[in-house]
Amino acid sequence: MYNILPFVLIIISVAVIIIVIIRRFPQLAVLDVNSIPEIKIEQKKNEILKRRQAKEVEAADKRRREIIKPFIQRLKEIQLSFRKYVGTVHQRMLQRSLAKKEKKENAVVDTNVVRALINAGETALTQKNFDEAEAKLIEAIKLDSRNSDAYKNLSQVYLEKGELAEAEEALQFLIKIDPDDDTVLIKLAEVMRAKGDKEKAVEYFERSIVLDDSKAPTFVTLATLLSEMGRNELALESVSQAVELEPQNPKYLDMLIEYSVKCGNKDLATEAYQQLRMVNPDNQKLAILKDKINQMPS
Repeated sequence: MYNILPFVLIIISVAVIIIVIIRRFPQLAVLDVNSIPEIKIEQKKNEILKRRQAKEVEAADKRRREIIKPFIQRLKEIQLSFRKYVGTVHQRMLQRSLAKKEKKENAVVDTNVVRALINAGETALTQKNFDEAEAKLIEAIKLDSRNSDAYKNLSQVYLEKGELAEAEEALQFLIKIDPDDDTVLIKLAEVMRAKGDKEKAVEYFERSIVLDDSKAPTFVTLATLLSEMGRNELALESVSQAVELEPQNPKYLDMLIEYSVKCGNKDLATEAYQQLRMVNPDNQKLAILKDKINQMPS
């Protein structure tokens, strides 16, 4: 009995403590630790210290900026000076390059030598010696880089050789030199026609006519091309222009009759026939042309 008494007393003490804690728990739960004076003082001290540290950091940053500000300004001045120097050097190099180019372009060209090379190239071209013609003409261009005759003949060499891209390149360069040279446009049209680009060929022929509408062969070639494309009305109009320029040309009158028949223009065909009969009464096609016209509906 006396041995378990202490144990019983301990149990009772613990139970009393638990009962007290349970009864006081709601009050402990709502207890604001921050409201304890000692805690509030400590928090205030921490706030003061943080503000002080922030001000010290800000002041330190400001001092650093003030210290390095002259260095930054100096660096900007150095960069600006370097840019100006690079710009000056670039300008000088550009001026020297232009001066060299101008000097080269203004160099005295022996026109007799250039002309002789072009003549030799033309002769070789006529003889179908294309490699020799190309060599002579390129040599002429090296001496006179803006010689239009050399480029025209060179483009013809390439056209004869079937090197159509090279022919077009030479002619496109010529157009840049002289955009108002209708002969270059005609050659470009021929190149485009050889390449099978008939639309582009028509465009170049028309551009050449705008520059010079006094060349009957250009109208005739354009008419032939338009007829190949099935545009007979436009072909008839084009060959009519050729006949106006050369009314005594039997070939053009013959074409005018043919296209008039295709377009069903009997009056124009009859008129052209009468004109051809007077110009060339021995033309063996007169009977054939007359028969075609007679078969046309009135």
